[in-house]
Amino acid sequence: MKTDWLKIAIKAGSIDPKTNIEIGGKDVAQKALEEALGNDWIRETVKHALAFKKGSELAMNCLRLLCSEKATIYAYQIYQSEQGQKAIDAVWLIQHISNSVSLKWIEEFLNDENVSVCGIGVLDQLLYNEKISYDEFVENLLHKAECHAIENVREQAEFMRRYLKKGSDFL
Repeated sequence: MKTDWLKIAIKAGSIDPKTNIEIGGKDVAQKALEEALGNDWIRETVKHALAFKKGSELAMNCLRLLCSEKATIYAYQIYQSEQGQKAIDAVWLIQHISNSVSLKWIEEFLNDENVSVCGIGVLDQLLYNEKISYDEFVENLLHKAECHAIENVREQAEFMRRYLKKGSDFL
């Protein structure tokens, strides 16, 4: 298989087509891999990871390594269209992929008691993997989680608060 690296580099944002300046790094490499693998591969890998059959652990870990925005959005679409365990599983996968695009859905997840435990896990992973920074929006999400009706959500929020405080002690 021949790869058109110039085309992928432009799509991934590694090369500015106007200035011809090239940048590198993990983020553009992940976008490039998304482009090289293609939408069909990403969708099928999400489906396989959520099927929990042989190879699903590997599929989930490939998506985690890729940190795919497209996979995260597809898993979110599954969450929106499903109920019960399938919705929980979709948010679980979003948590494991840990792409920053999911930050905007965390409040929705916390408001959905079916997925709120995984929803606070999404915030935890984004912070732990340094995909987002602690700011006022994150503070508001933590506060909401600390006041949540589900004890496990409150406990996770308290753990995250302790983790963040410990980290700030070193700054």
